Amino acid sequence: MHRLLAATSIGVLLLGLGVAMPAVAQAATGKVEVSNCGELSAKPTGIVLACADANMALETLKWTTWNSKTAKGNGVYSFNDCEPTCVAGHFHRYQVDVTLSKPKIVKGTKVFTKARVTFPGVTDQTNKTFNLG
Repeated sequence: MHRLLAATSIGVLLLGLGVAMPAVAQAATGKVEVSNCGELSAKPTGIVLACADANMALETLKWTTWNSKTAKGNGVYSFNDCEPTCVAGHFHRYQVDVTLSKPKIVKGTKVFTKARVTFPGVTDQTNKTFNLG
């Protein structure tokens, strides 16, 4: 019992000092992050959705909700049309609403694993769902 209390006290002290805690301790605190091509963060301003070539991303994200079950915000969906090739293609950008969901424990850290992108008022795009991680 004393060891658990001491470990908890040390964790609280380290958090108060701004010292990073191990991933297992982060998961226990309820903090949820999102993977950005393997790099974890909370409330990022951008998320690359196509890690191999970065031809698709969410940019200038602003979060209105971020809790243990879901995160909601808005920003810009950017994608390369790859016409005539991806190198010579053009990036298109749309204002979007974003919802992150399906949190799971990944290597000791609670991580959102799904991103739902909706295009309010846009008729030439359909809503999209992405697996993150």
